[in-house]
Amino acid sequence: MLQPNDDQGYKEFQAKINTLVKLIEQQIKIAQLLNKHQQVDNLRNLQNIVQSTTFKVMILGEFKRGKSTFINSLLGEEILPAFATPCTAIINEVKWGETQRAVLYFNQVDGAAKKEPMEIPVDEIEEYVVIKDDADQSQAINESPYEKLELFWPLELCKNGVEIIDSPGLNEHKTRQQVTESYLITVDAIILVLSCEQLFSKSEQEVVVNKLKPMGHEDIFFVCNRINMIRKKDEIDKVKQFAIAKLSPHTRLGAERIFFINALGALDGKLDNDHEALQKSGVTQLEAVLQKFLTNERGRVKILRPAQELKNAINEIRKTIPEQIGMLQTDVVELEERYAAAQEPLNILEGKRRSIIQKLALSIEDSKEQVSYKTKDFCRELVPKIKTIAQEYELQTEIKLLFQDPRPSIEAAVKEITSHLESQLEAEFLNWQNTELEPLLSRRMENIKNALEHEATEFINKVDNLRLELSGVSISKVEVSKGDVGVRDVSAVERIFSAAGGFLIGGLGAAAIGATFGYQEMLKSLIPQLVIGIIGYIFLGLNPITLVPMLVAAFVQGKLMEGGLGNRIKQEVGKKFSEQINSTTVDIVDRVGKGVSEELNKVKNLVDQGLEAEIRNIRQQVDNVLAEKQKGQAEVDKKLKQLDILAKEVNRIDQELYDLISQV
Repeated sequence: MLQPNDDQGYKEFQAKINTLVKLIEQQIKIAQLLNKHQQVDNLRNLQNIVQSTTFKVMILGEFKRGKSTFINSLLGEEILPAFATPCTAIINEVKWGETQRAVLYFNQVDGAAKKEPMEIPVDEIEEYVVIKDDADQSQAINESPYEKLELFWPLELCKNGVEIIDSPGLNEHKTRQQVTESYLITVDAIILVLSCEQLFSKSEQEVVVNKLKPMGHEDIFFVCNRINMIRKKDEIDKVKQFAIAKLSPHTRLGAERIFFINALGALDGKLDNDHEALQKSGVTQLEAVLQKFLTNERGRVKILRPAQELKNAINEIRKTIPEQIGMLQTDVVELEERYAAAQEPLNILEGKRRSIIQKLALSIEDSKEQVSYKTKDFCRELVPKIKTIAQEYELQTEIKLLFQDPRPSIEAAVKEITSHLESQLEAEFLNWQNTELEPLLSRRMENIKNALEHEATEFINKVDNLRLELSGVSISKVEVSKGDVGVRDVSAVERIFSAAGGFLIGGLGAAAIGATFGYQEMLKSLIPQLVIGIIGYIFLGLNPITLVPMLVAAFVQGKLMEGGLGNRIKQEVGKKFSEQINSTTVDIVDRVGKGVSEELNKVKNLVDQGLEAEIRNIRQQVDNVLAEKQKGQAEVDKKLKQLDILAKEVNRIDQELYDLISQV
């Protein structure tokens, strides 16, 4: 089998990750020697995150676009089955493994402990995840006990740290679609598989405009599969021109993110060691561009964010070492007197901490109330609006009932208007999200950020002044690392988050609190999740097909003529949607309010932990020095020599980190 395209970029990225892991490990050893227990824990967590860094690539595509074949062409083996019908409601994650394994994860059931993942035989996957009875698909999907399937496979692409996420089809079932949407905020790259035989359908356009772009995916990779099915050269040129014109506006680099491929030809080329066929398929060109995007653009983020956290740790140690030297060189009686005098300022800091947290809690509660009011008003306005949208829609389904069974025609019309209303409902929520919810939360977060920054700066200044008073060291002797390319001085709030080990909320790819208290990133993650949850909740209890028997009966009994049947269908389906929105409004308001509150409370809890850590650090440092001095002057002298060595070691780590950042 042919090996994948040149993977030098992946190897270079992994080498940088390994260097960063090594530097974090060296910093951990220094923190241990200085009894900086909180920093040790934080750096261990950071190290684990960096070591487990992968590139998550989600492959999206509607049914019959060749998605599974395309994924297999990337992997170089026929791993995923190309089922003849839409058949699974769960995510498939393909990852590196020395041996072939399959692990099923269970959904969380309300009121019950979540089941442990279950390993299943690879050749029995279909028995667990494939829905065989189409007649019962809707119920089977909703009642599926499984969350996702992990496939571990010895594949070169996965060995390079790439995870392929195969999503349920976009046009198969609403529940499947929601499973896919819940993953969108976690992935590094999106590849949308289209078919050259039916390019960029209305539903595919809606996914890009209403789902992918609002979640921040501006670099979408469009893969136009089955270009080989277009035989004539002039037709191929027309297809390409059409695709570029339609797709370019939806991805940041335009035509550079649009690929025309033959997925089956690529798979056969890899399986048959046919290099020429592989090159002609167009997949190798995509692989090269994808590798560059992942290792350069996404990889840069995955290195610089933990590098910033390591830099924070280095700066803290650079302050700690001269402070410890100052206290070790101070007479023990004088140091004890300073420590006794510091108790009142420490108690004041404790009170300041409680005050900051109390103000944050009040701001969070106020934000929750404002968002809840806004959500309630929106739902109230939506109830009559959805009825109007239904009535104004022109049915495309031709209703021919004379001498025929009326059910198929009525059912087709119900499905058509249902699909239209679902699409319009999503568009209404998206518009509300952009024009009402996001601006409101942005204003609230900006106010919280400004108030918190002011309070945090005052708190940190008092902490640093107290540390200097206890150590007797002048501020000029406290060396702080110089700013590096891509890494900068941190604010008081960021220092507090860092002290709590919370700099990387959400992971390396989507840190919710990084940069300058990046609430914009938090909102990019939070708001789409809230809206997806609301829409999913509405759709969950909505099944307009149940209207069909009533409409059929009304027609059979002569209560409806053909001409009035279309209007009646629109009226009944619109009414069904309005009733569902009306009946779920209270729950929707509660869900949105709780969602906002829970996310902001994560910030509050981190602030509390960070403030507490700053105070605890002062006490621990003095206690450690007093304990050292109790051992006698010889041990103090030994400790002073060790601190001198550690200072040089920190400088070396900092220089190597600077070199790494410069490479990135």
